[in-house]
Amino acid sequence: MADVSFIIVNYNSLAYIKDLLKSFEIFNTSRQAPDIYSKPDSLKSDTLKFEIIIFDNGSIDGSTQFIEKEAEINKNITLIKSKSNVGFCRGSNEGAKNAGGKYLIFLNPDTKILSSNLESLINFFKEKEKNGEKVGVLGAKTINIDGTLQYSCRSFPTIARQFFESYFLFKIFKKSRLFGSYFMTWWDHGNTMEVDWVSGSFMFMKKEIFDLTGGFDEEYFMYSEDTDLCLRLKRKGFKNYFFTDYNIMHLDSAIASRSTSTREVGIWRSRRLYFKKNYSELFARIVSTIYFFGILNRLFLFILLYIFTLNKSSREKIRLYFNTLNNYT
Repeated sequence: MADVSFIIVNYNSLAYIKDLLKSFEIFNTSRQAPDIYSKPDSLKSDTLKFEIIIFDNGSIDGSTQFIEKEAEINKNITLIKSKSNVGFCRGSNEGAKNAGGKYLIFLNPDTKILSSNLESLINFFKEKEKNGEKVGVLGAKTINIDGTLQYSCRSFPTIARQFFESYFLFKIFKKSRLFGSYFMTWWDHGNTMEVDWVSGSFMFMKKEIFDLTGGFDEEYFMYSEDTDLCLRLKRKGFKNYFFTDYNIMHLDSAIASRSTSTREVGIWRSRRLYFKKNYSELFARIVSTIYFFGILNRLFLFILLYIFTLNKSSREKIRLYFNTLNNYT
């Protein structure tokens, strides 16, 4: 029986899933084991046993075959195959149903594990619970491939924060607690702190709590499902935390969509659904309108830039935002 179940939803991410599984070698460093397959029946992080559950969304890039071979070598890797792409939420929920661990870690396939101290996550949970606190989700400190900080914890979306995001005010006034409130850009992320929600690229929580919430809402295909889950937990009296002592690397957007316009549309639609489900249809329409005019604003700015500079990147941005508008409507 595992203590921790890693749940990974895979879709055509062969190169990334290879690197992610390789990064699990970090758990064997202290035992001087060559790789995670050295002890097929006992994947361990110090005293903890863990399993890896991979839900494949009908991949056609060879990643399914690769994972099947890895699962033959290591009994602690379980592959669940879907004939079609049913989305992140359903895939994660199916993975959780098959999990034997007391704790779950939802992990994107385009991540790499940088810390071996799983015990620190569990100890944090236990310490808070000992003090009578209800802990929902822990998020890891996340870095980009170039070593810079990735904003993996945020405040809950509001109409005002959507405006700040759509018009880049959070980038212009990074240190402002008002304009930088959504991405929390004003904060250096140097300490563990309670936050509203954490990114689905890494979410650590108790299985019983995940089951209590009903899991990820499958009306979301991808995007905003992590925000929605954290909001539901918050409303039930749980606290979510950014946990600075556990680190991962995340190649953000690497496989979420090969098309940036498709990704932009996905975020737009899921944001509207989030407001509709958790607030009202009116709020959803207002947010969607702000998003729409934000896209128009960016399109106008990049058209001007291209006219005066003939810059190639500006031309690519124009194509991106034209495609976004075309695909959304």
